[in-house]
Amino acid sequence: MTRRPAFWLWLVMCLLGLWIAVRAMDAQIGEFPAGAVTGAVLLAPVLAAGVWALRRLHPVRPRPLGYALIAVAWGGLAAFGTALPANAAFQAIIAKTAGPEFNAGWGASIAAPVDEELLKLAGVAVLALIVPCAVRGPLDGWGYGALAGFGFQIAENFLYVLNMIVLTGGTQDANAALFTFGGRVVGGAWWSHWAMTAVGGAGLGCLLGRASRGAAALACGSIVLAMALHAWWDSPLLPGAALLPVKGMPILLAAVAAYRLARRHYLAGFRRAAREETARGVLVPGEDRVLAFRKWRRKERWDVPRGEPRRLLARLRTAELDLLEDGFGGLEPDPGAADRLRAEIGVVRGRLEAARADPFRPGAAPPPPRPDAARPDSA
Repeated sequence: MTRRPAFWLWLVMCLLGLWIAVRAMDAQIGEFPAGAVTGAVLLAPVLAAGVWALRRLHPVRPRPLGYALIAVAWGGLAAFGTALPANAAFQAIIAKTAGPEFNAGWGASIAAPVDEELLKLAGVAVLALIVPCAVRGPLDGWGYGALAGFGFQIAENFLYVLNMIVLTGGTQDANAALFTFGGRVVGGAWWSHWAMTAVGGAGLGCLLGRASRGAAALACGSIVLAMALHAWWDSPLLPGAALLPVKGMPILLAAVAAYRLARRHYLAGFRRAAREETARGVLVPGEDRVLAFRKWRRKERWDVPRGEPRRLLARLRTAELDLLEDGFGGLEPDPGAADRLRAEIGVVRGRLEAARADPFRPGAAPPPPRPDAARPDSA
């Protein structure tokens, strides 16, 4: 990973964004440390819970934590930091051309959708350049776009905590942090940056997974839709906290619809690949159903003795899932990956069958007692 230039681009941009953000907020943090600490304490568990939930939205297996953190860091550091001067410069142009009053009302809804959505979606493209197999279709694009948007959302919420402290006169730091948390997290997190960027990421993932004219058109359309949703949210239309659900519901519905379509596309390709590999004899009949559901794979592990047999089963299932996803595409498809995975599956399956046949061989852990085993007669 570190040998790829895109990784160093990601690192430099994250450090640059962090430097810009710290310079923009350090005076407020130094002046109101209690409010800054309160905001950070409130937002930290939200960040952890959001990353966990967005990773788990994959229908077959969670997205790798490392890839998810790359996307979140890009959104919260690189995209957020560089968006601050970009938005300021864009709105300055709007103020000069259309007037200060127009900029006060509509400047944010014009500048932010362009700057912020492009910067957030760049994180999906950078991840695909760092790890070509990470983004193989619209579902991956949706997931990593949502993670990048969520990172941006958390960083922006922290900035709003500091701004609210200033607006309230700096006399009640903790209360201002709690008020911002309630308004932006409890009330507005359901249709914020993660949802907008997920919509654009789904189309971009389709293009990154398999380039074509249709995929390019879909990517452009989804990015424009994400910008339009962002512009709608930042516009002065439907003002007031009571109308926030009405204003935010189209954004949430668009994200859910994009997810459902991407999920259906993924599962259709997954099942097709499973049927083909079963016909080849690589998969055993019935394994496709086990592979498609996490809860069945967890239940399956409990029926296998601990130690080497269980490790071999986990390795077998990982190789099978990698094989079924290999045909989805990516920036740098490996034509020999499928054959290598099929060979690995055959070797691991043979070792697993041998371990099951002789679970007490040296180095193997004894099998756990079965809950339905007959109890010895108490008499």
